[in-house]
Amino acid sequence: MRNRQQGMTAIGMLVLAAILGLVGFAALRLTPIYLEHMKVLQILSDVKVELDGQETSLARLRASIENRLNIESVYGLKVKDFKITKTSVSGGYVVQAKYDRRTNYVANIYLLAEFDDTVEILR
Repeated sequence: MRNRQQGMTAIGMLVLAAILGLVGFAALRLTPIYLEHMKVLQILSDVKVELDGQETSLARLRASIENRLNIESVYGLKVKDFKITKTSVSGGYVVQAKYDRRTNYVANIYLLAEFDDTVEILR
């Protein structure tokens, strides 16, 4: 009976380490983008809580978003990046934050994250 060794070779271990390293580096590069996205979601939620059920104007809505962008230190987005449309049915507003972020990964390879979040502020 032959005694066969089982296990991973050194080359197999290096390949596995390289793959895990690339995935870990991608996660490291994407973390700030998703942290900023969580701030944008919080801004939309806070604006909805603040202005939902009140008579509000477009100027007040924009001012509230701008203040929250400054408070949360979100410098990648401006108020003009939020699409605000008035709904004809309820008389409220729909606020949409549709944007993308691109970060350098390796050499000329980039990682792209696209976000599209919407909140409706009722009258």
